[in-house]
Amino acid sequence: MTDWDDLTRELDAWHDARRVATFWWRDDDATRVTEPLERLLALAATHDAPVALAVIPRDADDCLRARLAVEARAWVLQHGWGHDNHAPEGRQEEFGLHRPLPVMLDELARGWRKIAAFDRALPVMVAPWNRMDPQVVPHLPAAGLKAVSTLGPREAAVQAGVRRTNVHVDIVDWQGTRGFMGTAAVLDQVLTHLRARRTRTVDAIEPTGLMTHHLFHDEGCWRFIGEFLGRTRRHPAVRWLDAAEVFAA
Repeated sequence: MTDWDDLTRELDAWHDARRVATFWWRDDDATRVTEPLERLLALAATHDAPVALAVIPRDADDCLRARLAVEARAWVLQHGWGHDNHAPEGRQEEFGLHRPLPVMLDELARGWRKIAAFDRALPVMVAPWNRMDPQVVPHLPAAGLKAVSTLGPREAAVQAGVRRTNVHVDIVDWQGTRGFMGTAAVLDQVLTHLRARRTRTVDAIEPTGLMTHHLFHDEGCWRFIGEFLGRTRRHPAVRWLDAAEVFAA
């Protein structure tokens, strides 16, 4: 089973090759200040790690905006509009071809106007459930959004004029317990992407993205995040990027 020593060996391989293993952290579904959010922000502070919060604009309140204004490590991205499923069947999706494009673009534009009021907000669309119909993506700039983030290695840094940086590591067992997936299973995801980057079988420039969901974390999730941040922050081959760096042109 994959363990922490396997992660160290992979990072050592990056160091031996005189390469930097970049990471970024995206946490989804923020709308208000909660105890789990405070715990997340405390972890970011303890490990001096930047975190990009995907905020659901329809439900985001002023208390959240005020709280994040004083968190220099916290960046804000747009998480759809209301995180509602509009797919009539199959996989959940908010911005598929199930609705007229002008309706979706109006929601996204209203969402961006609200998100833009946050400090350190970036015009990045984090697709709810990590999916958005490819035909919608080229229209994001019309709503004020310049980038998109989903799940899995990207095909290109820019597609249809829209920048893309994804996440690659999901710590929650959504199909089972809906708690922590387990250290071995999560580290497998980390190592799969790092090795693919190192051997250049995927885009080597795309930073390895950790995805978390603070409202769903059990104690296993919290322990893993702390251990992962601590170990990677101490390794000389690693650099954690903030969202502004991740989505820079």
